[in-house]
Amino acid sequence: MAGKPKLHYFDARGRMEAIRWLLAAAGVEFEEKLLESSEDLDKLRHDGSLVFQQVPMVEIDGMKLVQTRAILNYIATKYDLYGKDMKERALIDMYTEGVADLSEMILLLPLCPPDQKNAKLTLIRERTTNRYLPAFEKVLKSHGQDYLVGNKLSKADIHLVELLYYVEELDPSLLANFPLLKFEEKLIEKPEDLDKLKNDGSLLFQQVPMVEIDGMNLVQTRAILNYIATKYNLYGKDIKERVLIDMYSEGVADLGEMIMLLPLCPAAEKDAKVTLIREKTTNRFLPAFENVLKSHGQDYLVGNKLSRADIHLVELLYYVEELDPSLLANFPLLKALKARVSNLPAVKKFLQPGSQRKPPADEKKIEEARKVFKF
Repeated sequence: MAGKPKLHYFDARGRMEAIRWLLAAAGVEFEEKLLESSEDLDKLRHDGSLVFQQVPMVEIDGMKLVQTRAILNYIATKYDLYGKDMKERALIDMYTEGVADLSEMILLLPLCPPDQKNAKLTLIRERTTNRYLPAFEKVLKSHGQDYLVGNKLSKADIHLVELLYYVEELDPSLLANFPLLKFEEKLIEKPEDLDKLKNDGSLLFQQVPMVEIDGMNLVQTRAILNYIATKYNLYGKDIKERVLIDMYSEGVADLGEMIMLLPLCPAAEKDAKVTLIREKTTNRFLPAFENVLKSHGQDYLVGNKLSRADIHLVELLYYVEELDPSLLANFPLLKALKARVSNLPAVKKFLQPGSQRKPPADEKKIEEARKVFKF
């Protein structure tokens, strides 16, 4: 019989709390290995337990998993909290990512500089009452069922209830107008295009990207990616392969987000941001992926078969190369993976000039985006 899952994190909520909630809701007992000093964290880093040198980390079923979303997806799949088919899973992912958007704002509030705290609180209250809680209330009202998806408890419900407790701690009055929650490529060229999607109900959380597929209007990037990967057999053969794919994809996303936001960085901070990106690229993320490929000697990250993790990683390598080609110099296995995936016929076509692939954002595109999204 397998032992209890072991949770490695600090004695705090942080990014482990959603994992604790999900295990508790599944009726699973777990152990906590609390990190009480920097030496405890260094030990995990040095013994190879942390693929991206960061926690939370959960030991479960013979694996040491990092990346919160990957861990949550594995637990939800293992304990039947992830829907009956890929359409239900896409909806669960979409709602879960909406929860995560607001939760992240609340989670980071204690780290906010004092002179910015009131403004952050005002923004959180506005998003809570005008965007996120109305969206979830509308979902429950639309089908009249007890749970968000398939009239059955899922990870989406558990994460939402966790969020509602945080909202209540922040300001109980924010829940007053939401009775059901108390227990429970078309180009957008101008603001009017976005407003139309918001007003016709296409955008659950009033934001893009949105993909129309198989009779659904899906938002939340990760939910969309998970659905497409499942539909087209790019998501592993079982839950163990899927959790590895999620873990590597989340590592890609960590670095990808830093690069994606670089054009929006104030000019005075740009050099420091680029230096940080270079350091994380060469000392944390690319070594981690190089080690994965080296450890099993196979052509792809998971199961010796192309998956969404390989595709996301190769996309990231192109962005890294645009930033500074020399950053790839010491990673021969990653360069080989990039060449291998780039030469697949469909990918090769996508990389050709004139395809639907978008070029790096220039000042003109950033200004257009500012006008549309009003930021």
